[in-house]
Amino acid sequence: MPRKPNFARYIGEARTNRGLSVAQLAARVGVTGPCVYFWETGKTRPRDTNLSALCKALKLPVRALKEIATG
Repeated sequence: MPRKPNFARYIGEARTNRGLSVAQLAARVGVTGPCVYFWETGKTRPRDTNLSALCKALKLPVRALKEIATG
């Protein structure tokens, strides 16, 4: 049975694959750098509004990322 992707790892890899720093992604999403860091380390999950902005900034499908986030 396939494992579900890890949300924190998924967004961290998406950010690095797009050549963005934590600060750059934070600026695009409209949050602080520590906020993005906490998402990428699994300490917190983004709110729905931030999740949508995160998807837009990383060019990821909202539905797929929401499924991973709630998994």
